[in-house]
Amino acid sequence: FTEMPTQNFVESSFWNFDALFQPQQHPARDQHDTFFLQDPAEAPELPPGYTAKVKKVHSQGGYGSQGYKYEWRLEEARRNLLRTHTTAASARMLYRLAQQERFSPVKYFSIDRVFRNESLDATHLAEFHQVEGVVADRGLTLGHLMGILRQFFTKLGITQLRFKPAYNPYTEPSMEVFSY
Repeated sequence: FTEMPTQNFVESSFWNFDALFQPQQHPARDQHDTFFLQDPAEAPELPPGYTAKVKKVHSQGGYGSQGYKYEWRLEEARRNLLRTHTTAASARMLYRLAQQERFSPVKYFSIDRVFRNESLDATHLAEFHQVEGVVADRGLTLGHLMGILRQFFTKLGITQLRFKPAYNPYTEPSMEVFSY
C-alpha cells in the first residue's frame, strides 16, 4: 500500500461531496454537519472536463444512473470546507489514476484527521481520525475486499469478525465489519 497525500484539511465541496455523487441538497452539506470556510470561501479551480462530467451525472444521469434530476451548481461545488472524510483524497487519487495513459493496479491508504460540526459530548468530537483504503485492479471481487479487511483487523489483533452487507452512497459494494 502507498500512503495517499492527505495534508490538505481544507477541501472543496466538489471533492468532498460532488465527486462522490452526494447531491448538493443532501443534509450532510448543512452547516449543522459541516464546517464551511469564510476565507478562502471558494476553491480557485476545479478540473473543467471532470467537473462537467460530474455535473452531468448529478443533473441528467449517466453510466447506468438516472442522476438526481436537479440543477447542479458550480458555486456550491466551489465552497471550501474542513473535510468531513478522507474519501475526498481517495476521489482525487482515483481521478489521477483515470488520467493515466495506461492503467496500472494500485493500493492506497490514509489515516488522517477529519472534521464534523458535531454537538460535543462523551461520544462525539468535532475532530477525529479516519482510516481508509483504496484498491484498484481488474477482476477484483467482494471476496478480495473481505480478505483485505480480515488481514487489516488481524494485524490489529482482532481475529473474530463478522461481515454484514450495508449501503453507502459512494461505495458499492459496501459492508460493515463487526468484531468480538
